[in-house]
Amino acid sequence: MNRKIRTLHRTVGAIIAAFVLMFAITGIFLNHTSDFELDKRYLTWDWLLEHYGVAHVEADVVYLLEQRAISQFGSQVFIDSTPVVNSQSPILGGVVIDDLMVLATQNELILFSHEGEFIEKMSESAGIPPLIRNIGLFHGEPVLQTRNGMWRSDFMLDKWEAISLQGIGWSEPQSMPGNVELDLAEYFHGKGISIERFILDLHNGRILGNIGVWFVDILGGLLIFISLTGLWMWMRRIA
Repeated sequence: MNRKIRTLHRTVGAIIAAFVLMFAITGIFLNHTSDFELDKRYLTWDWLLEHYGVAHVEADVVYLLEQRAISQFGSQVFIDSTPVVNSQSPILGGVVIDDLMVLATQNELILFSHEGEFIEKMSESAGIPPLIRNIGLFHGEPVLQTRNGMWRSDFMLDKWEAISLQGIGWSEPQSMPGNVELDLAEYFHGKGISIERFILDLHNGRILGNIGVWFVDILGGLLIFISLTGLWMWMRRIA
C-alpha cells in the first residue's frame, strides 16, 4: 500500500511540476507588469491573435473605388478604416464619377467626396430608379441595373433614362486590402491583446477558455493530493 501511494505521489508530482513552474514564472512577470511595461506591449503573433479572435475583421462586403476601400459591417459603412455613414440596406456597388464616390443600395445612392466626406443620400424622391441591383459605368456615365431594367444618367444624377447597353463595367465585390484590414482590426479591437493579459490568461488557465479554468482547478486538487500524501508518508516515516 505504501509503495503504491509513493509511486502515485511521484507520478502526480512529475505531471504537475511543469505547470507549477509555469505558474511561478507567470506569477513573477505579473508582479512586475509595470517594470516590464507588459500592459503597453501587444501580441504580434498571428496564431495567438487568431486564438483571441482579433487577427482579422470580416466585412459584409468590400468594394475598391480607385485607391479607397469601401466596406460594410452591419449597418456601418467605412471608407478605408473610417466610419462614414449608417445604411440599413446592404451596399450593392460603387463607382467614381469625377470627384464623387457614389454607393448604391437597393433604393438610394449615397454620395461622398473623393476625400471620403459624406455629401447626401438620394432616393426615389430625387428621381433615382428604385429596386437597384447594381451600379456601373458606361463611358464614364453612371448606369443602374434595377429589377425594371437599366437606367443611365450623367454626373448630376438627377435625370435617368431607360437604356439597353452592352459592355457596362459593373461594380463587383473585392478583397479587403491588407493595410486597411489591419487598421479596421485596430478600430474594432483596439491595439489588440496586451502581453499582460496573455500572461494572466496563462496563469489562470483562461487561455483555453472554460476548459482551462477547470484544468487549473484540477491541478489545484492534485497539488492538495501530493501535499497530503507527502505529509502522510513523512508522518509514517517518523512514527
